[in-house]
Amino acid sequence: MQKVIPAILTNDAKKLQEQLQVLKDQSYWVHIDIMDGKFVPAVSINLAELRDANQLFNLEIHLMVKKPEKYLESCNTIGAKRVYFHLEGAKDPKAVLLAMEQYQFERGIAINPETTVEQLTPYVKNVDAVLLLSIVPGAQGNTFIPEVAEKILEIKGLNEKLLVGMDGGVGEGNIQDIFTKGADYIVAGSAVWKAKDPIVSLRELQEMIY
Repeated sequence: MQKVIPAILTNDAKKLQEQLQVLKDQSYWVHIDIMDGKFVPAVSINLAELRDANQLFNLEIHLMVKKPEKYLESCNTIGAKRVYFHLEGAKDPKAVLLAMEQYQFERGIAINPETTVEQLTPYVKNVDAVLLLSIVPGAQGNTFIPEVAEKILEIKGLNEKLLVGMDGGVGEGNIQDIFTKGADYIVAGSAVWKAKDPIVSLRELQEMIY
């Protein structure tokens, strides 16, 4: 079933908790961006700040970091359900995937807009999910790149069982087109948090799926 997953991107632990409370009882899943200031310029909250969040949500962790293997144990400690690392941020993607095997969370690879499906192909048999970034990563509110949606069908052709998500710049103007192209879910950040009422906006996006 296609779905909308709200995203939180912040370096403020208090704001994180406030936004988690807003989303309580509104979504089973929440997408958390973790940034190290190296892979992207911005720095986010620490994974440890999410230690109790798994009691309220299924946590999807998006590691926008260099050396993602160093974060896997922390992802496991906080009870993450799905973890993405960036193909572009890993020196040895196969080694990261191998390290992920010892944990129970779903394994995912995220790719930036300029990364091709061909570059992803060697790894698709060893992951549960692929996250397509449809903006230049590092901040909410960047411009949506529509060409990224064309990769969805290509990826499904490599492995039809793969969960494919789209992250970045998604809102009322393009959500239906993305789902029509075959995405399993979209990640909504700015479309939720920059709205006058985040919950109303989230519900409106969810209603556009059906």
